[in-house]
Amino acid sequence: MKKALALFVSLTILGLLLTPINAAITGINSANTVIVLPTTKIVNGVPLHIGEDAITGSRLGAFLVLRGISQGTYTTTVSVPVEYHSVVIPDENQIYKLNPIDMPDVGVNVSDVPVGHAVVVQVDFSRVGFNSTNGMAEFLDRSVEIIFNENTTPLDIGGDYKVVSATVDGKDTMYFYAYLEADSESSSLGDSIVVGGWKIKLLDINLDVSKMLIELTYPSGLIKTKTMSEDKYYVMYVDTNGAEDFEEYDTYPSARINELLETGAKNVFLFTPTDFFVGINNAQMVTYDYWYYEKVKQYSDGDVYKGQWIWDIDPDNGLYTLYLHVNESLESFPRVFIGSGDALELPTGWGLEIMAVFQRDENGGIVGVEGYRFVRVATVTRTVSVIAPKVEATDDVYDFIIEDTDLTSLPSDKNVIIIGGWVSNKAWELLGQVYGTNTVDAIKAEVEQKGYVIKELDNPNNPQYKVIILAGKTYEETRLAVEKFMEEM
Repeated sequence: MKKALALFVSLTILGLLLTPINAAITGINSANTVIVLPTTKIVNGVPLHIGEDAITGSRLGAFLVLRGISQGTYTTTVSVPVEYHSVVIPDENQIYKLNPIDMPDVGVNVSDVPVGHAVVVQVDFSRVGFNSTNGMAEFLDRSVEIIFNENTTPLDIGGDYKVVSATVDGKDTMYFYAYLEADSESSSLGDSIVVGGWKIKLLDINLDVSKMLIELTYPSGLIKTKTMSEDKYYVMYVDTNGAEDFEEYDTYPSARINELLETGAKNVFLFTPTDFFVGINNAQMVTYDYWYYEKVKQYSDGDVYKGQWIWDIDPDNGLYTLYLHVNESLESFPRVFIGSGDALELPTGWGLEIMAVFQRDENGGIVGVEGYRFVRVATVTRTVSVIAPKVEATDDVYDFIIEDTDLTSLPSDKNVIIIGGWVSNKAWELLGQVYGTNTVDAIKAEVEQKGYVIKELDNPNNPQYKVIILAGKTYEETRLAVEKFMEEM
């Protein structure tokens, strides 16, 4: 992972068991131990899931913090940033669309077509290339696009909303409307119904003719007296220019509502009385439905969504595309490069980025691009319960949990616990260098035969400390190995 792995542990004592622990393995605690967690790997073109191993290792870390004199039951909340990778995508000048086969943990519903609740994330590799002058990958205009429909737009405006697009004054435009709906609500004579900036006060109800007299207050403060009848529909609106109006219809006015929304009305309030009746204590009452739309955002073709990401709106097909825009003649849209360790971040709040996988010469210099991969960083949070010794634990529990890429040699003053098998945990490469391939191959064979191992080896740099391998064929069997190890302690 390019971001440091952090473990946040909060401890809440639920109860204490006063029996002393009978330890089969002694002397291991958070002060003299490092736990080595796996990072995401691609094996035979298939991304591995390592979030589960991260949680398992973090649970063991919480356990080690709590080792002490008497047993207790604790709840532990762990939050682990986990980095998910796609397979490496070659640059063959193709139009590539991200899919869940190449990246199972993409974290968003992606597809080849933007239908239902799916979005399309696509890269036109004919517009991406290696810049040999600066040794970086360059993304040209419209090299990356994200295609939405009205169900999947990226704007978080809160609550339900409706997206409407139209061509206004020759320019494709979309409007975002916050949306409220009420079904079979009831109010009595003298009550006021307030929705948005509109207020309907019930002045009189005539049950014989199923009508009511109302005082209507417009958003501007204008007050008018109106009548409303059962099963009629009343449209109240403020149009795009700020003009207010009130209209009556015999049937549901869907065409009129769409017309108002497509022309960018600031708000639209549709109200219909559905029944008049006598309620409790002879109160005259009305039952009604309403629908309310309030414009909260609007964009037109070429408008900036965020940074260098621009809207392209297609009203005919109901599609909305965000694309990376590059225009050297404009200061706001400079050329886009990513180097080693850099990423192009998608502007959607998904934590999704594109990174280049560079080719290097024998001296480590960048000479080209092998391909590209999508990367997503997400925080995995779980609450776990452990039975462990009660101790006065310090708050500093971050230093003893590390990534496999951080373990370059065995420390002479620490125990080392390696979580996960050789496929997902790079620390196994170090085991081969230290103990030899015969020893490591024997451990691998035991994993294949038994499903998991709990293996304790002397640290050759200091035999007082141990190297402990907790590994399974799957993350479930790795978790079992950790559980067994904790029981033995």
